[in-house]
Amino acid sequence: MTEGGRFSARLERDALLGPVAVLTWDGAGDGSRAPRQSPTLEAHIVPGFGCNLARFTVGGRAVIDFDPALLLAHDFTGTPVLYPTPNRVRDCRFTWKGRVYRQVRAGRDIYEHGLAHLEAWEHEPPTASAGEARFASRLDCRPGSPMFEAFPFPHRIVLSFTLTARGIRVEYAIENRGAEELPFGFGLHPYFMKLDGDEGTFVSLPAAAVMEATPDLLPTGRLAEVAGTALDLRSLVAVGTLDLDHVFSHVEPGRHARVEYRRLGVTVDLEATADFSHLVLYTPRGERFFCLENQTCSTDAHNLHARGFAEASGLKTVAPGAVRRGSVTYAVGPC
Repeated sequence: MTEGGRFSARLERDALLGPVAVLTWDGAGDGSRAPRQSPTLEAHIVPGFGCNLARFTVGGRAVIDFDPALLLAHDFTGTPVLYPTPNRVRDCRFTWKGRVYRQVRAGRDIYEHGLAHLEAWEHEPPTASAGEARFASRLDCRPGSPMFEAFPFPHRIVLSFTLTARGIRVEYAIENRGAEELPFGFGLHPYFMKLDGDEGTFVSLPAAAVMEATPDLLPTGRLAEVAGTALDLRSLVAVGTLDLDHVFSHVEPGRHARVEYRRLGVTVDLEATADFSHLVLYTPRGERFFCLENQTCSTDAHNLHARGFAEASGLKTVAPGAVRRGSVTYAVGPC
């Protein structure tokens, strides 16, 4: 365990999950703020199961949470890392520069959310200083590695989690170690808890367009403006009024998605860098959670790009020898 003033970092060992990095900020010690404005923040990251930000608590309440049984089954819970193909891939295959890549791992076709969430990530011990607590983990894709069969582009992806008094920043860095351009999509899939119930938990998305989709939720390539429709979520809306699984685009520059817990008096702003061009909102009725997902691309982005919808797809690339970075910060504040 390391400590730096009000910040601490430790590596616990769970009997089932293996190592769990725990980053903590003791907001109660911040005398410059009122108690309501300085709750303790804590993040739990599980590198052995997809480098998953499994839990993020504000004042002891889990804003993002997980089901251990689902995580053990490599199911979707906590904050799955969506890489290199966020959301669904038509027929479990994508096309890039005329070549077809079958998305498969250990003989099983992978239809959604990519490959990285299925892997055990390497990591270093977490650290703490006077201004932050930090944890970094990495995944190498190279010949012989589980991911390489489906995504044969030699590279390394690094995830770093930095806890500050404002919240937690999740940063990705992709280093292309091959001789070809690397096409990718990256996303984070947090399971936000409805801490104030359906009617007291609010959400807003600064997106001007929504992607048209087929009945099996694959994009057609066409966009529709949200203005004047029920999908205009640029102002806060109670989560309980929604029943969506939609991809939004045309995010307004300088604005971010927001989650608001009015009774708790807590907001979470999803402050993303400009490469996160798409947002997915999933609000299943009758569940205690909803998902608000920052993505660098659309669903089925590689195939959409191959069909001529390059801009709508949002597909990103990394040149040989280059590194590409981006981040999402879950920034906590008062209502």
